[in-house]
Amino acid sequence: MNNIILQHFDGELRELDKLSMANIQKYAKMVGAEYKLITGKPFRKHLTSPCQKVHMLDQQFDEYDEVLMLDIDMFVPKGMTVNVFDEVGVGLYNPIQQNLHRKLARSYPFHAAESAPYWGGAIYKMPLLMRKCLREQLGGDEHWMSSYNQPYHFEDEGIFHTLAYRAGYLKNDNLNLDPRWCYDNYLEDPASAGMIHIRTKVTPSGPKREKIVNYQALVDQGIISN
Repeated sequence: MNNIILQHFDGELRELDKLSMANIQKYAKMVGAEYKLITGKPFRKHLTSPCQKVHMLDQQFDEYDEVLMLDIDMFVPKGMTVNVFDEVGVGLYNPIQQNLHRKLARSYPFHAAESAPYWGGAIYKMPLLMRKCLREQLGGDEHWMSSYNQPYHFEDEGIFHTLAYRAGYLKNDNLNLDPRWCYDNYLEDPASAGMIHIRTKVTPSGPKREKIVNYQALVDQGIISN
């Protein structure tokens, strides 16, 4: 299998971004995958930065069996040796995503449906056939993307959903990754995660602090290697 892990960032890399890159590059080497950082706005220049993750569908990646796109605040915990490319599923579909999915379907009935899959934006793992099917839905009148083109308003999640909806994909459990592959830092037992998503929350209900502080707390606990 020929696989690649992508991360994306638009702007000047910050400390946590660089730490995540180093961590994920090490993991990519362990599982025999290539790694690439995508920068700028290679998908659609008028869209927000998160929307640029849809660039993973580009034909330049057709040489890879699977493409994994990760947010640049994701980390593999110390001692985790499971190969994510052996796992079933495309992305995260926890209660948060389920609620957003219902809201999206109600808000944009011409571009969305509860019958089609929806995934959280921190991790997408797509095989070649799916990437080609979704890519075929691009082009022509793309005004529908403007509905998602504002910060924290679906963005890449909305675009991937609409592409899957148009391609005829139906929601099913086999398209959902095990939640441990996008495990928030504030949840119980982060050491058991496949990948940890560093958030600003300290506990599920708060308070909040800088992500780099939460990252350092996991390092101090021996959960993430510095």
